[in-house]
Amino acid sequence: MKWGKMGKIRFRGFFKHMIDDRKRLAIPSQFRAVLNHESGGKLILTPGYDQEISVYALKTWEEIEKSELLTLSMDRLQSRRYRRHFSFGIKEDHLDAQGRILIPDFLLEHSGINKEVVIVGEIDYFTLWSPENYEKFGREVEKFYLEDAESIETLRRRNHEGAGH
Repeated sequence: MKWGKMGKIRFRGFFKHMIDDRKRLAIPSQFRAVLNHESGGKLILTPGYDQEISVYALKTWEEIEKSELLTLSMDRLQSRRYRRHFSFGIKEDHLDAQGRILIPDFLLEHSGINKEVVIVGEIDYFTLWSPENYEKFGREVEKFYLEDAESIETLRRRNHEGAGH
């Protein structure tokens, strides 16, 4: 995702919470404060790339729609598929009075979350993981860290003005 100018939004930290019997998850207070400040507690849940659930403040998601998803050419199959990954799996929600969100079945299935949820701040959004997927992906992150660090500059998004792209 291209992030652009998102202001000062920051989700940092690692938490373990449980979903209740009604599939509600209490959001950590630090993250609730950011969501309330950024978008009045309104948020977007989408399927993540690595079997997790990505959670964005509504304001941040609207910027992604504008700068990333709406710029795709819909006469290209790959563009339609990519955009539909998000539009088919999106849920708009808001924090309830107790700071909880309701996670729909299709996102629980995507992520493999049953009861325990690992909540990870990823700076401008946060992710929800099953403990198993979090451990699995965490091992991948560690395994490839040096290799990724050596080639990270080739992966960095650039301002394409005058870059010949």
